[in-house]
Amino acid sequence: MAKSQSDTAALVVAGDTLSVIRGELDRSPLAPNSRRAYFSALKDFEKWRVGRPMTRTTVQAYLADLQAREPKLSPAHINNRLAAVRWWARRMADLAEEAEGLTPAQRRDIAHLAERAALVKKVPGGSLPRGRLVGEGEIRALLQVCVGDETPAGGRDAAIISLAFTTGMRRSELCGLQVGDVAEIAGGYELTIRRAKGGKDRQVPAYNGARDYLRDWLAIRGDRPGALFLAIRKGKAGLILEHGMGGQSLQEMLGKRAEQAGVVSLGWHDARRTVCSNLLEDGTDLATVQKILGHSSPAVTVKYDRRPVEAQRKALRGVHVPYLRRGEK
Repeated sequence: MAKSQSDTAALVVAGDTLSVIRGELDRSPLAPNSRRAYFSALKDFEKWRVGRPMTRTTVQAYLADLQAREPKLSPAHINNRLAAVRWWARRMADLAEEAEGLTPAQRRDIAHLAERAALVKKVPGGSLPRGRLVGEGEIRALLQVCVGDETPAGGRDAAIISLAFTTGMRRSELCGLQVGDVAEIAGGYELTIRRAKGGKDRQVPAYNGARDYLRDWLAIRGDRPGALFLAIRKGKAGLILEHGMGGQSLQEMLGKRAEQAGVVSLGWHDARRTVCSNLLEDGTDLATVQKILGHSSPAVTVKYDRRPVEAQRKALRGVHVPYLRRGEK
């Protein structure tokens, strides 16, 4: 195939490459945070690969460049970038089928090269798992400082934190909840997460303390339409505003409550890791935990397990083989 035919970006992408990438990401089922991370990674890749075709050799050369950079990039960071490149290669293969002015042979060749580029394997190795298991006492301390805040923000923050540590909802999913997504069920509430990560809606129930905190917040916010968790003007009056909270607002809120409660090294995803670990510890099967957290596969769910090594020891104490003394029949 001629060199001019091998450059998939030139033949398949009509217009500015980064604009096309952004448009394809916006139409993808990826979560907002993943779309931002992919776009950042692909900006670096496209800048690096100027003049190079999208082939397996090109992607392997980019991988080698990432591994040689200083300061050293971790295997996890490199693999995250590689995941974005593989996604873009697969999209190029699809776009080749839709591009105008190409012969059937050109379409096949471009798709073949792009699909091969998407097969480059991730690098081995990695660091210890990020994040941690948050203890019951720490969760209690977080809720205590919220309850001690008599402004509307106290009630709102208690509801958000309690939902995070009982349902495992992502930060973006908490931001996206609308008041109409909350329905009463026997013994609690059911929350519908619209177009969750993976492009599908899912329902999660809220029971016990999370139900009570959510009920209190619903009474505070009133029946106005819109986001479930509304922004609140800072100050003693705590005026409830008409717009919802964004991801950065939730991050700042968690940081503030963690500092007040004396809880250190806390991130939103630690709530998901804690829910996963607690459910598995209680004997919930992996497939059910996967559905609760909205993961694409059980393999992803396993990565969220932060139970200490004692949990493994406890599990293995119940595994037996017969002990036969040597020389005995």
